[in-house]
Amino acid sequence: MFLRCGFADADADLRDAKYVVVGLPFDGTASFRSGSRDGPDAIRLASFNFESYDCNYDLDLATLAICDLGNMDLGADPAYAEETIKEGIALLPKAAVPIFLGGEHSITPPIVEGLAKNCADGELGVLVLDAHLDLREQFGNTRFSHACASKRILEKKGIGAFTSIGIRSGSKEEFTFAKENDISYHTSREVFEKGIDYVLDDALERLNCEQLYLSIDLDALDPAFAPAVGNPEPFGLTSWDVLRTIERAGPRAVGLDINELSPAYDHGQTALLAARLARVFIAARAKK
Repeated sequence: MFLRCGFADADADLRDAKYVVVGLPFDGTASFRSGSRDGPDAIRLASFNFESYDCNYDLDLATLAICDLGNMDLGADPAYAEETIKEGIALLPKAAVPIFLGGEHSITPPIVEGLAKNCADGELGVLVLDAHLDLREQFGNTRFSHACASKRILEKKGIGAFTSIGIRSGSKEEFTFAKENDISYHTSREVFEKGIDYVLDDALERLNCEQLYLSIDLDALDPAFAPAVGNPEPFGLTSWDVLRTIERAGPRAVGLDINELSPAYDHGQTALLAARLARVFIAARAKK
């Protein structure tokens, strides 16, 4: 099920691992730019740019037990990919914190479903960074589309609370659905005008769960910071906004995914940012 590849400083055996990196190279429902299936390995390659020592946390990642399991073989069918991801998560050690590298955003609902089963209190809070509401019932003739990711997450058992940050795109029907169902979200304009800490104060208060999951769709960022994504939207978050989110949410997180990197549209900067965010998450989680 897993194909070998390597993330920098991920030298531990699975039986000893405290952190597990898993690639999910799937883009079968891409609606504008395809190529996110190449995202996991691009992030891995970029990860070798960085020092193992994180000066902000006074922590050397080379001293941590990090294992890279490589990429899951997800095929081309979104329903098959969802079932394969759920089966793969069941095989991961419960004591290890997983970091999933996408792949498109359709990878997140089965991850959340799998991890929610492991939550001691029976409830998992989900924090999504995204430019899009992703609340469609279906898109492109499938319920498993990346454009339906948040809708599918909300349907999973064991989800205690949900909120998204960075929103600036969606259909009129999606915004109506969010309002009628009291679905929490924060726009990128709100972050720009009030600051990321103000927004995070509200978001983390709503996510009143001991455990949460963090999903970063790279299109939450402005294309100036992350141009190589499947559906870029101007007027987004800054890299500092996302860093601050990881600093505050990471210590509580049971897992992370970073998705929607399409390397063919990159000069390397988006992959470097994704790799650095993954490494900051590991450091923040280790120093909680």
